[in-house]
Order: sequence, then C-alpha cells, then structure tokens
Amino acid sequence: MRCSLMLFALCATALPQANQYNSTYRGEDGDVFSRNPNAFLVEMTRQRKPGKALDVGMGQGRNSIVLAQLGWDVTGFDPADEGVRRARAEADRLGLKIHTEITTFEQFDFGENRWDLIVLTYVPTKAIAPKVERALKPGGAVIVEDRHVDTRRVWPAGTFADNELVALFPGLRVLRYEDVWARPDWSAKKLYERLVRLFAEKPLPRAPGCLWEGRVIPEGGTACWEVVKFRCRADGWQFTQEKCVLP
Repeated sequence: MRCSLMLFALCATALPQANQYNSTYRGEDGDVFSRNPNAFLVEMTRQRKPGKALDVGMGQGRNSIVLAQLGWDVTGFDPADEGVRRARAEADRLGLKIHTEITTFEQFDFGENRWDLIVLTYVPTKAIAPKVERALKPGGAVIVEDRHVDTRRVWPAGTFADNELVALFPGLRVLRYEDVWARPDWSAKKLYERLVRLFAEKPLPRAPGCLWEGRVIPEGGTACWEVVKFRCRADGWQFTQEKCVLP
C-alpha cells in the first residue's frame, strides 16, 4: 500500500499496523489467531438467504471463504497485503470467487444501501459504525464480535463496556446480543475472555395499509370485529367510536 502526501496522516498509523499483521499472517508471531471461521458468524448466517456480503478486516480470509461456500457474493478488504494474498490463494485453491481490496478502514468506500451482510470481527467498529449502518440495505444485517473491557482483568485488551455495542447502531433492530466468557478468535494465550456479540438488522420500510384476516386494508379503511369498528391509520389499527351493524 502506497501513501500519497494527502493521505499521510491515515497511512502513518495504517502502515505499521499492516506490517504487524503481515508478520502474523506469515506465521512469524506464533499461533495467535484461529484459522477457522468465526462460530457466531456461521451460526447467524446458516439460515439466512445469501446476498452481497462485506468482510471488514478480512485478514487471511477465514470468514470470506465460508461465506462464499454458503453462496454469498463476498467482498473483503484489509490493510495487510499478506492476509489478502493468502485469502485469494485459498479461494483459488477451493474454486471460489471473492472480491478483495488492500486498503484501510478509513479509505474503503462502504457506500449506501449496498450490502446484505457486513462482518466486523475484532476490527475498529466504533470508528466505522455510522458508515456500516448507512451501508446496509434495508433488511441487511451486521455481525460483530469483539472484547468487553472486562477482559482487561485477564489480558491487556478490551473495547466495549456494558451494552455499548448495541448503542453504536441505534437505527438497527437487535436480533441477538451476547455477553459471554469464551475463547476469542485472536488470542496469544488461549485464555477465556469476556466477549460481546451482536446480530442486528436494518428494518425494512413499513408496508402501507393494515392486515385483516389475510387481506390488506388501505389507510383510512375499516374493519369490524363483532360490533366494534376499527380504522386503519398510518401507524396501524385504531379503535373508533363507531359501531358495526351486524347482518
């Protein structure tokens, strides 16, 4: 990754980090991360219809590969070129197609209403959360796993306080949230650490009208339950002072 003068401030921090992870992916730092896909990701996507997925900080591609195997159209990016190279090589070996970029979290164009799934495992989620929320399509979901600050009791790492992860995505509907002691995907000591996990979805636009006995009643329309009359408003059924006439 080359830096222009205008991007020097971003690259000043990104390049050392990329070099650090390059040595990790080459195996120079020992066995410090799992080669298996993230278990929470696999569980949450097993019954989900595949679409366009973004793997943020894809590393050596463990999550991108499993998503491609499940039928997703996967794009992944990472500032560490060695990780991306290994991801491409593994995808080629398995006969899978994934799209990859070597770029930073700041420079990547997340877009708007673009992705059906965004994966954030052990990446700077706080810095990019607003971009992620905008980038999800309606009905799209984000999957996050990272450390709770309480992990610092056993290891000098930790990101999120109680329920802080949920609060980062105010426009999403929480489908599942976990706060557990477990082994993280990234750990030199293989310790049990306090982890937080989130599976949340961008709501679909509300369909117009109301439902009554399998029929769509337009806004302003009415329906009767015995002698009680309801009227369909923009926010749903409301009682009226009117009475229904029984046949």
